[in-house]
Amino acid sequence: MADLFADAMPLEEVFLNPGDLVFSKKPVVLKTVLGSCVAVCLHDTEHHWGAMCHYLLPTAPSDLHRSTKYGDIAIKVLLHRFLVKHKSRREKLVATIIGGAFIVFDEREIFFIGDRNIEVAQSILRKEGIRILAMHTGGEAGRRVVFNTATNKLIVSSLEHINLEDLYNPNL
Repeated sequence: MADLFADAMPLEEVFLNPGDLVFSKKPVVLKTVLGSCVAVCLHDTEHHWGAMCHYLLPTAPSDLHRSTKYGDIAIKVLLHRFLVKHKSRREKLVATIIGGAFIVFDEREIFFIGDRNIEVAQSILRKEGIRILAMHTGGEAGRRVVFNTATNKLIVSSLEHINLEDLYNPNL
């Protein structure tokens, strides 16, 4: 899939499972598959650094749950990496929000979590003054995401039929 970014040499590819977060100063291609989960891609337009988080649930139930499988935690960890650890300037950060579909894996399991996952990303990014460049959210289809951290180029493909196992499949 890295060959879709023809203006660059082949890049290392990293697949994110639900709950994963990757920050990179070097150019890499980050990939994931989403259902009701959300991915937030952040890009530093000055240094050309990038990051992605893939979270399952909007908010952690308490301060004891510091896992990046929760959107409020994952997004704050991403922002901390850019703003505190690596001294990015807030006005140079841009975000893209992807995912949050209404997914029915079977008739007994209906997930209404997608909308809340989208809302938490929008709320935190706006509160932190991060410009949201684009959103590819909602609907009833899953998504495959490919993100070039150096160029901020994104490819989002719809997946009409998605299973829980697909979220962990880097070859999809």
